[in-house]
Amino acid sequence: MGLFSWLFGRSTKTTTVSGSDDEPVVLKGPGSYGLDIVGESHYQGALEAICGGRTTDGANKIVDAFLMLDDQNPYDKQAVAIVIEGKKVGHLSRKNARQYRERLRQLGVGMRPAVCKAKIVGGWDRGGGDRGHFGVKLDLSIEE
Repeated sequence: MGLFSWLFGRSTKTTTVSGSDDEPVVLKGPGSYGLDIVGESHYQGALEAICGGRTTDGANKIVDAFLMLDDQNPYDKQAVAIVIEGKKVGHLSRKNARQYRERLRQLGVGMRPAVCKAKIVGGWDRGGGDRGHFGVKLDLSIEE
């Protein structure tokens, strides 16, 4: 099952998804924040706003991240955007996006968004040009 063994656990039992089509699917991770997203360099302003600006030590902020199918993406029609506090902050990698979409299809949840915990890191500013980029790590396991 790979990346999406985390989607609804590693159980061999059939998974049922409850709730209405408007409710996001809740993805629970192992607490390790081991899945990096891509493209954050294009969304540094949004990440800085979410974190309330830059600090000397940088960010280490736990937030809810929504995984949204991004079919209108001009670079990848199968992209999956990561949205935090209503702001796009990056995407799943191409490989992970395709695995994610396949798992949603198998589960029959259609276009429903999903939500998981994420950690925003980096974004320090110590002066004198010592300034780091923000990054986002999802609490989703990529282990087999």
